[in-house]
This record gives sequence, structure tokens and C-alpha cells, in this order.
Amino acid sequence: MKKIIIVGAAFIVAVGGIAAFGVVNKSSKVSTSNVIKIGGVFDTSGDASSYGKAEQDGADFAIKQINANGGVKVNGKNYKFKIINKDAKTDNTETASVTSSLINNEKVSAIVGPVITSGVQSAVPVATQGKTPMISPTAGADNITLQKNGDVQPYVFRAQYKNSFMGTKMAQFATENLKAKNIVIFQDNSSDYGTGITSAFKKAFKGNVVDVESYQAGTKDFQAVLTKIKDKKFDAIAINGYYTEGGAILKQMRDMGINVPVIGPDGIGDPKTAEIAGNKNTSNVYYASHFSVDAPATKVSAPFAKAYKKAYGKYPSQFTALAYDSVRMIKAAIENENSTSKSAITKGLANLKNFDGVTGKMSIDKDHNPVKSMVMVGMTDGKESSAVVVK
Repeated sequence: MKKIIIVGAAFIVAVGGIAAFGVVNKSSKVSTSNVIKIGGVFDTSGDASSYGKAEQDGADFAIKQINANGGVKVNGKNYKFKIINKDAKTDNTETASVTSSLINNEKVSAIVGPVITSGVQSAVPVATQGKTPMISPTAGADNITLQKNGDVQPYVFRAQYKNSFMGTKMAQFATENLKAKNIVIFQDNSSDYGTGITSAFKKAFKGNVVDVESYQAGTKDFQAVLTKIKDKKFDAIAINGYYTEGGAILKQMRDMGINVPVIGPDGIGDPKTAEIAGNKNTSNVYYASHFSVDAPATKVSAPFAKAYKKAYGKYPSQFTALAYDSVRMIKAAIENENSTSKSAITKGLANLKNFDGVTGKMSIDKDHNPVKSMVMVGMTDGKESSAVVVK
């Protein structure tokens, strides 16, 4: 991932959120021996800042909520979380640097982040050397949790499902919900994101893939390729890329009278898709999401959305929800292992089963990926109009 979401949360509002949970000043009097330090590596500046700010808000909210509700219980003793956030600036060198600082200087017990795949890859050697568990809310590339020889990275986890899983579930939705039998795929081949999703989609789709058209990030004119495919027989289009090019494809295909359903991954799930395509063209469009207020995945999803809106004045985005889950997964790992040590947290994350996340009921597989359901959000006139959980 590298684009999406406008986040307007303000620190003052966040402080108001503390009051909403009934937190009082006495929480600040907890002794340091009762504090578990968590590091936050979020890109709050740079190209991925829209993701990073949303995720930092989600992690901060989880910390405040956990502390307000009594903290983390270990051997009959209550601990409070303290999060120390660092801006990785969407820069791989900076990401490795702040990760090292959190581990070696701040002595954190676990890390939430980094935000994007390349950031995680730059931080893995640091986390491994420091034997510190690290859980990325949103890095999607299949291989980030694996070493080159195929063995699992012992200290790397993620809260979002991997990209190939997303492609598989998109194909399931196209087959079962859209009843699509013939489909055309547009894929961004600038990175593994678009091509990886396409590869998984093709393997899982029960119908016929009529054509696969590739493009580079930054392409704006799709008239020629749309003219080429217009007279072919297909009943849906998949756009496996980000909103910038996805919005352009959507506008130009609708202007040419191609009105079949469009599906896409989470990279399409941004208000800017409709801004680029136009609201009237953004109907019968469906994108993969990790969280939707309209389709609560578990019993804790709706209360989370309600509490977040009360604190921040708006509903949480999917990226906020994933970071919120990441913190709660660390809490669950600590309490399941009844220990605050880094080795226990690592073991607890690896063994996490049937965890009720706001983004789904999940278990961590042998490669440290969450196994859970996915949400497909529908758009009508540029606005969210439906949500379906794809199990």
C-alpha cells in the first residue's frame, strides 16, 4: 500500500477521547515497573502519511482504551501500556533508524508498524537482532513474514491479510456475489501489489479471464486499451491497483458506455476514487476492505466504531481499525502467556487463536499471517452503499 485516506484527527480531540473512557489523572501515577512500553513506527509524513496518521490514531486509541479499562493483567498484577511513536517519514533508512532507537534506547517490549511493505523489510534485521516482536497493521506483500529460504521471520507478524489472500477472496466475491462468468483485469505492474493480486485472482476465479491489461503507475489515458476490450464479451472488470489510475479507468470506461460491475482491492478503497471518476460513474463498484461499519465482523466491531466516533467525531477507517487490532493482539499475547517479556509476547502472537478483532475473528498461521474474513464494500453514486463479509 502507499496511498489513501484523509485523516483529520487532532490531538486535542484524542485527549477528549480519554475523558470519554473515564480516564483520570491517577493513571499517570503508575510506577514505571507497571508500564509496558510499546513502540509505534508510523509514517506520519511522506508519501504514506495518510496511512500512517490513521494507524497512529488507531494504536493510540487502543492504548487509551486498554489503560482506561484496567490495563494488562499478568500474574494478578495490572500493567499500563505506554506507546512511544516515531515518524518513519516513508523512508526506509529512517524506518530502520527509528526502529533501532525504539528497541535499543527506549527498550520497548513490542512494536506496532511499520506501515508499508518496504518499511517492514528495512526494519526486519533490526527487530531480529533485537529479538523484538513487530506487528505491521497494513503491509500486504506475501513475503514480508518469510526469510529467503522460506522459513518464517521469527519476530515479524501482521494484522492485515496478505495480498494473495485478498485476490483469492475478490475472485470468490466475483463468482458468488456478482455471478461473473467472463472478466477483464487491469493490473498495476509497477510493483508486486497489482500483479500479486492478479495472480491469486486468476487461480481462484471460477469463470473465464478474457484479458489482462497491464499499466504503469502514473498512467492517465486508458482510451486505447478500453477501445480494444470494449467489444469483447465480459460481465465484470477487476482493477488491481490504486485509486489514482483506478479512478481514471472508471471514469473513462463509464464515459465509453462500459457499465459492467467493477471490483478492486483495498487500493481502490479511497474517497479519491470517486473524486477522480465522478460520483455518477462510481456506482456498481466494489472494493476489498479490512473493516466496515456497515458489516461488523465480530461482536467487538460495532462498539469500537461507536466509541471511536464518540472520541474523534468520525468513524474509524480500515487502517485505523487494523492498528487498533495490532495493539490488542499484543495485549492478548501478553495475557495468554502471562508474561511481559519479549520472548513471551513473540510466542503469544505466534499462538494467537480465535482472537476477536474489530477487523475479524482471526488466528495466526504458521507464517505469522492472520486467517480471517474479508469485507467487500459497494459504492453507489460515489458513496458506500453496501458491505458483504466474504468468509
